[in-house]
Amino acid sequence: MKKTMAAMALFGCLAGGPAGAQVPGSSTAGTPRVPATPYPSATQGVGAGRMPTALPPAAGTGAPGAAPAAAPAPDAGGRRVYDANSVLPGPTPDEELRKVTIALPDDPLEPYLLTKENGPFMVLAKVFRGPDSERMALALCKELRQDFKLPAYILRSKEWPMKSNIRGVPVQAPSMTTRAAIKQPEQIRIHDEAAVLVGDEKTLMGSELLLHKVKKLRPKCLDGMPKLFAWRQGLSHAIRTTNPYVPAQLLYPRAPDRLVVSMNRGLKSIVHCSGHYSLQVAQFTGRSTFNLNGDGHSLASSIIDPKSSPLRTAHDDAERLADNLARSPDIRKLGMPVYVHHDRTSSRVFVGSFNSPQDPRFKPIHEEMLKISGKQFAQARQGGWRRSDPMVIPASALTDVDKLKADLQ
Repeated sequence: MKKTMAAMALFGCLAGGPAGAQVPGSSTAGTPRVPATPYPSATQGVGAGRMPTALPPAAGTGAPGAAPAAAPAPDAGGRRVYDANSVLPGPTPDEELRKVTIALPDDPLEPYLLTKENGPFMVLAKVFRGPDSERMALALCKELRQDFKLPAYILRSKEWPMKSNIRGVPVQAPSMTTRAAIKQPEQIRIHDEAAVLVGDEKTLMGSELLLHKVKKLRPKCLDGMPKLFAWRQGLSHAIRTTNPYVPAQLLYPRAPDRLVVSMNRGLKSIVHCSGHYSLQVAQFTGRSTFNLNGDGHSLASSIIDPKSSPLRTAHDDAERLADNLARSPDIRKLGMPVYVHHDRTSSRVFVGSFNSPQDPRFKPIHEEMLKISGKQFAQARQGGWRRSDPMVIPASALTDVDKLKADLQ
């Protein structure tokens, strides 16, 4: 009986809620009744109880019968303030856009194009679109350089098809990638668009100060160019940005890894290399393949167990190889030092200190390391070389060690 009464009471509450909400005067005594929002009238193009079928045309759109937008009244701070009942102005129609009334420059764009060395923190001053976008961007870029003494550059959208660093190569392409297959981007239409970027700032604070300066500029060349929004004056809508050619991981400084710094405090650390380049002759890393032949060890145990990983002895293997090379008579004859570098994933051994990739001393060092590597492989074939002994495999090109040293400082 109690269950039946409880079910009936619950049903009554659920049924009474929607029904009570439909009663206009359901407010309690003493509580002011909130008036219901009236439906738009038929004069506004909306029938009673129906959704609007057409909205009034916005001012500035060129539609017939559209009322002109009310002029904004400036407030105490000089900002444009529109009345609550006024219609905000829209973009200028295509047929009402003015043509370019100034002589656009015909100078080559190459000296003004954005490169990886610019920035990295910059200000996006203006974006131009259309057949004359590059020449209009060049006019603004030249005026910013000549009249306002600001470093200005041009970035074209056709140089970034599919938003990639290099055509046909993903954004996270390795730094050594210099060429790509030009296939897909040329099959997709790209807008004729050119942007003007300003500044060579190295910090966020510098780009913030530059932004306030750029927003106050009123270049004369913009008065002779078409405007999509007529009320915009000068470069008041500039925004902050970064150089798209600079990888994101290089924009912000990061603290060095304490573990990596502590592992590279030895006498043979790459930090002591006086040159900018060195020859990598060996690398010791963790396991890259697993034995699945059923030797009694499961795959999970070989991955989880750190005692069976070659990375556990990579540090000692690299140090032992560096000591052997430093005592080698052939290496001493060449007078080249030996260095090591350790990080969380590998340990590497380097020989020599060079100032450039075309250093003439590189060739004899490379040939000598190839001879040492050949001797080791010959001993391995004859069974006189143990697997635990590190082997020398020289790289075909020099390694830039400035980046390695920067992570250790």
